[in-house]
Amino acid sequence: MKKIYLILSVSLLLYSCDWIESFKDNKDEIKQYRLPESILINKDILFTKSLLVKKFYKENKYFTVWTNVKNRTDFLNQILNLEKEGINIKKLDISYLFFGNMYFDSLNKYEKVDLDLAFTDAFFSLLKQTVHGKVNPNKYYSDWVAPQRQLDFNQLLLTALSEEKVELTFNEHIPNNTYYNGIKEAISSYENLPKDTLLNLHSSDVAKIKKKLNYYSDANFSDFDNDSNEEFKDGLKKFQKRHGIYPSGNVTEETLAALNISKEKRMEQLRVNLERARWFYKDLGENYVLVNLPECKLFLYENGNLLETHDVIIGKNDRRTPVLSSTFSNLVINPTWTVPPTILKNDLVPRASANRGYFSSHRMTIYDKKGKVIDPSNWNPLQYKSYRYVQKPGTSNALGLIKFDFPNAHSVYLHDTNNRSAFTQKKRDLSSGCVRVKDPFDLAMRILEIEESDYDRAKLDTLVAHEKTKIIPLKKKVNVHQLYWTAWKDDQGVQFRNDIYLLDDNLYKRLIK
Repeated sequence: MKKIYLILSVSLLLYSCDWIESFKDNKDEIKQYRLPESILINKDILFTKSLLVKKFYKENKYFTVWTNVKNRTDFLNQILNLEKEGINIKKLDISYLFFGNMYFDSLNKYEKVDLDLAFTDAFFSLLKQTVHGKVNPNKYYSDWVAPQRQLDFNQLLLTALSEEKVELTFNEHIPNNTYYNGIKEAISSYENLPKDTLLNLHSSDVAKIKKKLNYYSDANFSDFDNDSNEEFKDGLKKFQKRHGIYPSGNVTEETLAALNISKEKRMEQLRVNLERARWFYKDLGENYVLVNLPECKLFLYENGNLLETHDVIIGKNDRRTPVLSSTFSNLVINPTWTVPPTILKNDLVPRASANRGYFSSHRMTIYDKKGKVIDPSNWNPLQYKSYRYVQKPGTSNALGLIKFDFPNAHSVYLHDTNNRSAFTQKKRDLSSGCVRVKDPFDLAMRILEIEESDYDRAKLDTLVAHEKTKIIPLKKKVNVHQLYWTAWKDDQGVQFRNDIYLLDDNLYKRLIK
């Protein structure tokens, strides 16, 4: 294959194209691309091809387009590069494309047509993966809202061929951000590691644990028998921090579990996150809140600079917090809480059916469809969907004392909580879908400062003390992104977090399918 690659690269220098016919409309869009040697295709042979391929050739008047050897060779070279970008090329018959290009001049017209269709099909398949990823999360998950860039793939191919910019077309659509590039670097470094044989470790396997810490560059032990406790603790702490484990420096069960995950499994984790990197906005905005769900952390950025980090509580596995992007619309001081459908069915109805006093003890008002208040004694649990249940504002309110609203299809938001002790727990996937924020008024003040608002902390405290609901509109754009990253690279090294929603394995299976 390397010999073929070299021959194809050299062949670029031996070719020159002196005539191209292309037709453009008034918008400078190329409507048709044809060379003198282009072959007219019998459209019946397109029957088994994808809709995208059929549409392309129909718009190109059924002429072949891959007659220029430079375009073919650039594309073949790019295929090899795309594998490094995590693009699955295994389904392509690469040898057919390579040898078809090499012996192109000796092919008959029918063979050239078949080869042309294969090149076009491969171009669209790989470019769509480059732009959107292999899996469409909006179709694969019910609680994932990822932006989809709308591109005219026909026009991209026509432009790439007519301007001999096949390679550039791909390069322009490969993500270029810190997260994506960091994962690529991590994959490259892990690929260069030798086979991981240090598995099934126990707490007593100190020498092997030291070797594993060396293996991942968390330590640099030269003597594995010397029981240097401080050095051992330092290496463990670095490893623990990279895996979201409390850095005690002790060989805990959680630490052992992470140590016993193989390099191959970590590679899978990195590859699924490289796929996810294609799904989110290229531009997160100047000012934004980023919630990484597996990390249970919230980060506030102003002008691209990190201002604050907050612990958060996210949805449990059966009530997952959705992945989405939006913009904050307002803050609500002393919010009321309208019980959402999931909590209503699974929690409120069973408890209130057993004891009607549930409503008064939880300071909850029942409204019928006309907005009339219903006495709990007249509440019909069999018709529970015909009522609205609203909890009064105050310290016992489930949303706490402040809520951060943003438009979304899942009716979720960030908010305070009336159970702050939950932030001390190791596992913080505890909510019914919304994100609970630790120290939410610190976050609110920072957002208000970005907004250049007149509200200060004293004014907010006064509003809270009145126990009346107050909506504070937000006008300056502060985005919010709820994302799902179980692996990334930063200045502390390659980071891994537990796959709390058990999404990684199924996604990896889809990627290699």
